[in-house]
Amino acid sequence: MKTIRKIVLVAILAIPLFLSAQKSDSVPVFKQPIHKNVIKFNPTPMLLWSSKNITFSYERILNPQQSIALTLGYLEFPSLFKDTIGSLVSITSREKYGINIAFEYRFYLLKRNSRQIPDGVYLAPFASYYGYHFKNNLDVRYTSIDSAGSIKGNFYIFNLGVELGYQFVFWKRLTLDLVLMGPSISYYGGAVDITGNINAEQLQEIRADLYNKLKEKYPMIGDFVVNKSFKQNGKLDLFSIGFRYLVQIGFHF
Repeated sequence: MKTIRKIVLVAILAIPLFLSAQKSDSVPVFKQPIHKNVIKFNPTPMLLWSSKNITFSYERILNPQQSIALTLGYLEFPSLFKDTIGSLVSITSREKYGINIAFEYRFYLLKRNSRQIPDGVYLAPFASYYGYHFKNNLDVRYTSIDSAGSIKGNFYIFNLGVELGYQFVFWKRLTLDLVLMGPSISYYGGAVDITGNINAEQLQEIRADLYNKLKEKYPMIGDFVVNKSFKQNGKLDLFSIGFRYLVQIGFHF
């Protein structure tokens, strides 16, 4: 929640600065946009999860009222565990990576906007995908036998929803794109696979610790996605409610 507040605060502080610049930028209204492309950088995943996240999007203007946008990015989430999982196993190596893809079809509300697109209020149906993979090699503690193993997981989320946003264009080139509200229907899937010389009791304790760490680091995921069956079989397979919000800085050309 602290990170989300930081993003909102940055957006609130940035808007007056851009508005002051916009007042001195007298651009006449054209029926057809002067430029039809916008390339944007999305710092939201960096602020939420890790500085290693890199996400870009491209918006193409189709006509005076509509555009399409494609987003593609590399994701890396913070590690759930430090050096041990529960009191049973030590982590000997880590591997983690992910991607995010999104597609939007934007309708700019001309009656509410005084300038040509991509400046102004828009509504957009969107579809997005988040996929994440991780693998930790393990060593069971307090045993003299060879007890190396691994815990690996693949998780993914499909979202279908509608977003409300506002995009500012300043000095004819610089853009600030804010998705203010984006409710969605979301499907959560994936599984965790634990291998090695680990008995059923140890397996249950490891899954329980993973369950608790997910709820601790990602409260929304813990409440809506990670249910009791996850402790038993390590699988996710359910529909829930999602929400999209982001801030993007771009170049209009």
